[in-house]
Amino acid sequence: MATLTPKLAVQLASVAYDIQKPSSSGLYRFGKSAPEVEKAFQFDLSNGPIQGVSGSILARMLKRSTGFAAVGKGKGTYDGDHVIAIRGTASLSDGITDAHIGLTGGDNNSMIHAGFNKTFQSMKPALEQTLTPMLARSSTGTVHCVGHSLGGALAHLTADWVKRRYKNKVFLYTFGAPRVGLDGFAMKTSNNIDRIFRCTHAADPVPMVPLWPFVHAPYQGEEVLLAQGQGISFAAHKMAVEATPGYLNTANNDSWRSLQTKSSLNHIAVRFKYENRHQASFSSYWAEKISSGLITLLKDAGYYTAVMAQAAIGTGLTFYDMLARTLEAVAKASTKLAEQTKGLLGHMLVFARQAVTTVAELSFKFIRWVFDATLGALYRTAREAINSVM
Repeated sequence: MATLTPKLAVQLASVAYDIQKPSSSGLYRFGKSAPEVEKAFQFDLSNGPIQGVSGSILARMLKRSTGFAAVGKGKGTYDGDHVIAIRGTASLSDGITDAHIGLTGGDNNSMIHAGFNKTFQSMKPALEQTLTPMLARSSTGTVHCVGHSLGGALAHLTADWVKRRYKNKVFLYTFGAPRVGLDGFAMKTSNNIDRIFRCTHAADPVPMVPLWPFVHAPYQGEEVLLAQGQGISFAAHKMAVEATPGYLNTANNDSWRSLQTKSSLNHIAVRFKYENRHQASFSSYWAEKISSGLITLLKDAGYYTAVMAQAAIGTGLTFYDMLARTLEAVAKASTKLAEQTKGLLGHMLVFARQAVTTVAELSFKFIRWVFDATLGALYRTAREAINSVM
């Protein structure tokens, strides 16, 4: 039961971009040189790739499908195994899917990103039609699910579904993938999928979104940190060898053991002091710390369970409207909680690179504006990254 090497996994994630549309001759083929892929797996694209519908509401209404996944049969070391390589976001229309944050129930009965789920559900019938005869002949082989960016999110949903549907061993490999669901989804998939390799660059904004209450899997586990970096940069999301750092460069390794790992603890108590707000910066470290500070504040005030319940079932308000109303109530509850709220908001303003970081009031209107500024700073960079993946 061999795992894919980092080098093989990242090449599979890269070549998956070639199947979005057919060539000028009408045929689908991998255009990039990927020697590791050619040695390990055989792909039959004569009938085209697995199609999916993504992007805008108009694209979904018109059922405008494009190639999303290719299924390969293993050979040599991977004889008896199969791989599902799923492409990431290569156009603005797909970027809209990444930024559309609604919640829906997933196949494992936990709450997930509605946009990712719509694309996955559009792919699932063709995936099932392709995989069922293959896995009937290879019930003991491992199914490897691989993807970068949006492809990583879809690979995550695919891996969880394949494990439940077919019972084969399933390994998941993602590069620069966003969060897919709430903590219930992260916990269930962490227990269901046999192995998860979540690879990131420290400055890549896409793994930082969607923000809490979305949570990464493996839950309370580790990520493979392929490159350190200062700040947050759209360029850190790129795949290409020509990019810096470029996932094809940083994952160009034959062993997972030689790569750096980082603990991904989801709940560490953090309480901010307002006077220390200028220590914050626009970086992945502070994005995680601010999320932890928000969770700590809600737990200290006794609102965490109620907020999570409302996030899961949905309300008439948007999640951040509801959260701003909650923080307004928290600040009114006691002087201590008001100071803790003020400290959180001050750090958020510095993170968002606002010229003025003074917190003069703790009203719903002001708190909502701080959320908008913080979300806007991160999502602008993430959208830029999503639409320049290669």
